[in-house]
Amino acid sequence: MIKRQTTINRIFKLSGIGLHSGHPVNLEFLPRREQGIVFVLNGVQIPARFDQVADTRLSTLIARDGAAVSTIEHLMAAFYYAGVTNCLVYIDGPEVPILDGSAWEFYQGMWKAGVYEFPEEQIYLKVLKNVEASHGDAWVRIKPLNTLDITMTIEFRQPVGLQRRRVSDVENAFSILNSRTFTMLEEIEAIKKMGLAKGGSLDNAVVVGEDEVLNPQGLRYRKELVNHKILDLIGDLYTSGYRILGKVEAHKTGHHLNNLLLKQLFSDPANYQIY
Repeated sequence: MIKRQTTINRIFKLSGIGLHSGHPVNLEFLPRREQGIVFVLNGVQIPARFDQVADTRLSTLIARDGAAVSTIEHLMAAFYYAGVTNCLVYIDGPEVPILDGSAWEFYQGMWKAGVYEFPEEQIYLKVLKNVEASHGDAWVRIKPLNTLDITMTIEFRQPVGLQRRRVSDVENAFSILNSRTFTMLEEIEAIKKMGLAKGGSLDNAVVVGEDEVLNPQGLRYRKELVNHKILDLIGDLYTSGYRILGKVEAHKTGHHLNNLLLKQLFSDPANYQIY
């Protein structure tokens, strides 16, 4: 269990293409003494915090002083699972690379770099009151609990249908970290008309066809899709700046509701305690 602030033990780099931009992107990870994860683009520092989120269409985008970085959620989930609280991420493009569509390669880079622990604490946020965000039949809520416990439900057309999974804190971390982003075949054209998914392929996303998954190797896990939604949620929750302690229940949630939940949580200091 993480008890104090941490950073990576050495510099490392990763490269790939952006899922939505299709552009090659390079990342350089540097140790950071101050608390928090911060992206640096063209000299502008953008804290990976919920109050810097400027767009939640198909990904989480943070922005500050005219600079913006999108698709940060998988990387943020990797930071959470690696137990890293402080880091500088230098990036030379507008979007974190998608890699294989999961968070596994990010996590591997951090694991190989190692973690250095500082004496400072204040890395946990304990939920004290029930908080909820909803839109239509989609919702996400959090209740007081002394650990992070997540129950996620997704519902799509067949062959996906209704899927539910519960995980507690960092248990089953590999299956969550290694689950890829996904889309329905019929959604791709509309997404591309929005100017997005230019870098998408069967190498970095699961595509659900009319009757089956179109990826030649199929799914990595029977519940890979709901696993990935948990990954997204954990990444979004880590933009709180803390490791959240609470019971999270989510149904058909997405980046917008995840961000709204944090805004609701922080709207009243009586909702939480930092330690």
